[in-house]
Amino acid sequence: MSPVKNFDAAPFDLTNICDSVKSLYLTPSPREKLVVIVGATSAGKSSLAIDLAEKFDTEIISADSMAVYKNFNVGTAKPSRDELARVKHHLIDILDANQKFSMVEFLQRARRIISDLNGRGKIPIVAGGTGLYVQALVEGYDAHAGEKIFTSHYKSTGELFYDALVFGLTADREILYDRINRRTQKLFADGLVDEVKNLLATGISPQAQAMRGIGYKETLEYLQGGATLDDTKAKVAQATRNFAKRQLTWFRRMNYIRWLKIF
Repeated sequence: MSPVKNFDAAPFDLTNICDSVKSLYLTPSPREKLVVIVGATSAGKSSLAIDLAEKFDTEIISADSMAVYKNFNVGTAKPSRDELARVKHHLIDILDANQKFSMVEFLQRARRIISDLNGRGKIPIVAGGTGLYVQALVEGYDAHAGEKIFTSHYKSTGELFYDALVFGLTADREILYDRINRRTQKLFADGLVDEVKNLLATGISPQAQAMRGIGYKETLEYLQGGATLDDTKAKVAQATRNFAKRQLTWFRRMNYIRWLKIF
């Protein structure tokens, strides 16, 4: 059974990862420094980010287009309260459900945080599965609100905008899909249906930007009588598997990623 996208991946080894991060700290660089963790949903990005942030006394920047929304917790699989207490996270719970979030907004916010942390001698950890956000950040897109044309520092110079370690987590298809299926069951066990009911009860529109996310739109259909609960769970699992394929297809173009195979 080959990895989902047949990446040339080394075995996941936390000691080797930590050694690489330590080397990044010790090596002088004229550029700001960054550690990035990407990969498909359910691959373990958040767990690795928290482990590294604790070990190196730094902070995490979320690169997840759904985690920005307040009160959308279960369906987005946000870090738990305990995890948020252990490590400071940025770009989580910053918007209301009807607000839109774009690559430009992400870049503006993330760059300020990166500069601040580097100025304090810390290397921030960016973790998330929104490929456009991560690629734009590490490659140095020059984008402005309202503009569809932008330039890339990486394409112009052949050098990443940051002195960055970019790790990608992948797995055999069977393993990744099993993790996704178990994640889906956990979402519903943790109260996804009640979360959506409560969101609607507070006046959030079914057409809100945040309600379009995987898990939320399928649960809305269930609550509106359009599917059984079992069918809804199956739809969420399938949608998540399809999303994982799209994520890995996107990350495949980023040839500077160091792929690590989880088991």
